[in-house]
Amino acid sequence: MNSRDALDQYRFMDSLEGLPDPDGPEDETFQEFLRSIIPGLMVCGLVTLASIMISEHYSTPVMLMCLLIGMSFHFVFEDAKTRRGIQFASQQVLKVGVALIGARIMLSQFTALGAPALVGISAITLVILLIGPLLGRLFGLDREHGLLIGGATAICGASAALAISSVLPPSKNLERHTLTAVIGVTAMGTTAMIVYPVLLGFMGFDSYHSGVIIGGTIHDVSQVVGAGYSISQEAGNAAVLIKLIRVFMLLPVLVGLAWFYKSAKSTAFASRRPVFSVPPFLIGFLVLAGLNSLGLLPEGIPSGLEILSKWMLVMAIAAVGLKTSMKDVVSLGYGPALLVVSETVILFAFYCALTVFHLI
Repeated sequence: MNSRDALDQYRFMDSLEGLPDPDGPEDETFQEFLRSIIPGLMVCGLVTLASIMISEHYSTPVMLMCLLIGMSFHFVFEDAKTRRGIQFASQQVLKVGVALIGARIMLSQFTALGAPALVGISAITLVILLIGPLLGRLFGLDREHGLLIGGATAICGASAALAISSVLPPSKNLERHTLTAVIGVTAMGTTAMIVYPVLLGFMGFDSYHSGVIIGGTIHDVSQVVGAGYSISQEAGNAAVLIKLIRVFMLLPVLVGLAWFYKSAKSTAFASRRPVFSVPPFLIGFLVLAGLNSLGLLPEGIPSGLEILSKWMLVMAIAAVGLKTSMKDVVSLGYGPALLVVSETVILFAFYCALTVFHLI
């Protein structure tokens, strides 16, 4: 498998933050589309039901159960009959689930963070992005490779890597570097999703601040949701709130890098160029949060949407587990892996400091 084919394989990993989703056949009918996704959705549903039953019986976090059971059945994702439905669950189902979280969020929570917190989040994002090339040199990586990993770690995981690659100058290694960034942050985020809830509890952080740290340090939205809500409702809400602020940083970062390289166009990935726009799921989140804040949602609607959101998120996490391959993690190589781990540790330390000094 060449680097372009390998990269195409990972494009589905995180299309949440304004990147286009993989396209189906141009002339595909709606009925054909449904038939193509139903097998994968059924697999995700079975994993979800099994996870809920085990979680209730053994009093374990349902998100964690979904992830672990899904990873155990990764071979199902390699079947062409189920692959598209699992991708759909991890993308579209997750997007709708995250958007529905807005029905239980008040916009006053954003303003309640305060200017110091917003400035701190923005500053940390830029620092992690910029130290990527510096640390990358220590591990034998070039500047662009460091930027890809730094941006993916700082902002929103795999989608940030794909978006940043579209504004970098073309090179023979750009596709391979993007691929290693995608695999690295996805693997690290999955590990953090499992480890951080336990680690933060051991460190003595309360539910809210655990959510803040999770939202600020885990890379992809799906992983943030899984880790945050495995702790508590409060932690999950805080994690999503902080994560969405990081997501909004992608646009100014892309504009800045495009200006730095004096071109917003790259010939790399010319056939399927990522184009950034405000993702609909973020708009939906803000609209629902606004309606809820103004008291415009009828009584009972917020609670109903909350239940629906929980089910959709659990199903999406099952899909994330099904897509996770340990073989791909092992193939990463030590240089990019060391950079991903180093930046993740630094990011974790920054957010721990923010909470310890009560800046957020």
